[in-house]
Amino acid sequence: MQGAGAFVHNCHAVMGQVGGFLDTCAVIFDAVAGGISGTVAFKGKMKRAAASAVDTFKGIFWYLLLGAAIGAFIYGFFPQDLVVRLAGPGNPWSIPTAAAVGVPMYIRAETVIPISAALVEKGMGVGTVLALIIGGAGASIPEIIILASMFRKKLIFAFVATVFAVAIAAGYLVDLLIY
Repeated sequence: MQGAGAFVHNCHAVMGQVGGFLDTCAVIFDAVAGGISGTVAFKGKMKRAAASAVDTFKGIFWYLLLGAAIGAFIYGFFPQDLVVRLAGPGNPWSIPTAAAVGVPMYIRAETVIPISAALVEKGMGVGTVLALIIGGAGASIPEIIILASMFRKKLIFAFVATVFAVAIAAGYLVDLLIY
């Protein structure tokens, strides 16, 4: 052992025994509190990891469902010619407009993928969608309110302006590379 809290991997690839490799792979650790040594079986760690993954999925499931519902609404009910005319790749004002709309929006990472897919499918330019995503993920109204409670207005303005500028630059760069 290398002292308190040190982790030493001790995996024996012994196949053919009851349970095979999973039963013989363990992590030996020396606990910080009191120097208690113990062994945590690999199967136990995998069970905890799987339970944690299920808990995480449960936490984001409703956001994924909401994003899919909004995406389905856009896909089914938004007129394609309107999307192409206002936010298509040929409209030079679509990217700054999307960035301006995205900055006050609160976009969750779980909902943005189905919404973005529906917008691109309807004809919105990829750069425009990217500007909307960067603007919404970079600076939203709740985030600005929290930051305003900690920083001066000049810094908040600089932050929002930077997010807005990055959204526009990234949108134009993507359009330049794709179209």
